[in-house]
Formats: sequence, structure tokens, C-alpha cells
Amino acid sequence: MTTVHELETRYYRDALDDHAVFDATIRRYLTPGARIMDAGAGRGLRSRYDYARLVERLVGVDLDPQVKVNANVDHAVVGDLARLPFAAESFDLVFSKYVFEHLPRPSVTLHELRRVLTPGGHLVFHTPNRFHYVALGAMLTPQRFHVWFNERRGREAEDSFPTAYRINDRRTILRLAAMTGFGVHRLDLIEPKPDYLSFHPLAYRAGVAYERLVNRWSRLRDLRCVIVGDLDAR
Repeated sequence: MTTVHELETRYYRDALDDHAVFDATIRRYLTPGARIMDAGAGRGLRSRYDYARLVERLVGVDLDPQVKVNANVDHAVVGDLARLPFAAESFDLVFSKYVFEHLPRPSVTLHELRRVLTPGGHLVFHTPNRFHYVALGAMLTPQRFHVWFNERRGREAEDSFPTAYRINDRRTILRLAAMTGFGVHRLDLIEPKPDYLSFHPLAYRAGVAYERLVNRWSRLRDLRCVIVGDLDAR
């Protein structure tokens, strides 16, 4: 039987990388005088980046006190994204990765992120699409299964958090952005290679077929795995 590695080599020599799209979007706004925030920065172990050396100041915010050990940021703050301890118009850019799916009150959080952004500033985020099979499976299974599954993928239990998926589709993002003072500069729905199905070649083949289908037809874009958004503060 063909192995997963062989399938990956055959079909994904030049695969679209959603992480690279997210990174490139952020880098468009990194200037020497920029003040930026990593919203939901966590410990910084899963995402390493060099943004701090390219800007004036990078602040990391997270509810978890472990944000204090995040080596990516200049300054770490333990705090709620829905009640930020910053003055209005404190930041030129806010970015957030794998956080929106956990927000219990996304409209409140967006209002607060808009408050601390300068006019013309940007909010860049990377989050799962709730209509993708991975998110649908997550919504139908208990948190203990997520912890077990993620541990098999090499993620520590303390890095698996309950999901809400209350802002995780294109139409909801458009609606809440308009409600909270944001314009939509860009919204990309991306179906990358099916890493979640790499546990078996047959599952991986099914993932390849799905990826080819939803990427071929734009009308199926709302079934793609990941959303990378760029909202601008009006």
C-alpha cells in the first residue's frame, strides 16, 4: 500500500500553506515604528516568529499566566481579550492565531480589539472554519477526546482548550466585522494538505480528494479548512 509520505510527496510538492499566508499578511504591516499585539499569545512554543525585532513594541496578551514565558514578545500581559488594560488606539496591528474558535463572546472581543487599534490599523487572524469536517468532528466530540487526539499529534494536554466556534464562518465574520467597526480588507478560505488524516493512507487519500474538490470550485469555499482574515479599523 502507498504510504502517507508517498502520497504527500506525490500531491503536495507545492502545497498552499495557510501558516505562510498568515505570516505574509502580518509582515505587510510590520514597520519600525509599529506597536503590535499578539492576542492570545500563550506560551509561544507552538508558534515562533521574529516580529519583535521589526517593530517598536510587541505585546503578548493571554489569560494563561504562562504568557510570561513567551520569548516572542517584548512584554507579556495576563488579561482578557474582552477587557484589555490598554488605552484606546494603543496598537497599529493586532494578530491572533488559533484563538477565535475559543471566544465565548466574539462580538465583545472584536469591539475591544477595535477600541485599542488606531484608525486604519489591522486585525489579522487565523482560525478554523466551522463547516470543515475537522471542526464538525470537534463539535461532536467531548473535550477529553480532543486532549487525547492532540496528544497523539504531539500537543501537550494543557494546550488543548474548549472550542465555541461562534465566529468561525465567512458570513458570521462579515456580520460581526460590520457590527464592531471593522472593514474586511481580505478574507481567505484555505484548504491545505490533509495533515489531520495522516494516520492512515486511505484516510489521507480521502482528504486529498476533498481538498481537490473544495479548492477547484469557488462555490465550495465555505467548506475549506482554515480562514485567514485581515480586518481594517475604520
